[in-house]
Amino acid sequence: VATTGDLHKQEASKQKERGVSSTLQRFSTREELSKLREKEQEMMARWELDEEGWRELPARAWPAYQPNPDQLKGILAEISIHGCDIHDTEDLSALSDNTVGEELKFCTTLLFDMATAFVFYNLQPVAGLAQYERLATRGHVDSMVACGVILVEGFGVPPQEKEGISFLQKAVDLGSAQACYELGTVYYTGIDGVIEEDAEKAFELFERAAEQDHTAALYMMADCLCEGEGTERNVGKAIPLFYKAAERGHRFARQRIRELLARLEYPL
Repeated sequence: VATTGDLHKQEASKQKERGVSSTLQRFSTREELSKLREKEQEMMARWELDEEGWRELPARAWPAYQPNPDQLKGILAEISIHGCDIHDTEDLSALSDNTVGEELKFCTTLLFDMATAFVFYNLQPVAGLAQYERLATRGHVDSMVACGVILVEGFGVPPQEKEGISFLQKAVDLGSAQACYELGTVYYTGIDGVIEEDAEKAFELFERAAEQDHTAALYMMADCLCEGEGTERNVGKAIPLFYKAAERGHRFARQRIRELLARLEYPL
């Protein structure tokens, strides 16, 4: 049986270990910030030049290509010329496979882009969702993600969160980085009456997407590390992730880097 003295020694040992851990984390933070300070002036100048271009970016960063109404005309013409029609028997889950016909790949891209224009320019959102669903049913992973995003967020259609989450989970199971990020965001914020906030699950999904170099997921993983949400707080580990996202143009990541460089104390 442990005596009172033994218990005090054990507690003192734990406190010492925590102190050492905190010191090491501060050292890591200082080291990472020192690396950035060496190139801070040049980095800030480059970022300043980028500001003008952000005004032309779409409201949503995914899908990366969002055809405008003028570009849609050309897409519709190509669909007509090539007679694009994805039949029920065609499996689209292996589009990256060299054995899949180039014509099928081309038509799938055209139909996906058409649906994107319909939904994200609010031209024909119901028809766009229907096209995404047809492609998703045949195994097209990006279309699964699109269905999930639209149904969770209610882009041009009434929200159907549970169905949207189901689409996202299917795409996560197939390894989609975008799906991991989108579903991670759902767990991070929660949806009233549908799904509770789960910071640990969110961090796990952000990390899976970040491992595939997903820019927004790099930022969210870093943010969770900074705030200690869903994982142990570790600012030193977060800084390279913030920087990687910032160099790809992520505005919030750049702001966090600026804030960290401006601090006189070294956070954990």
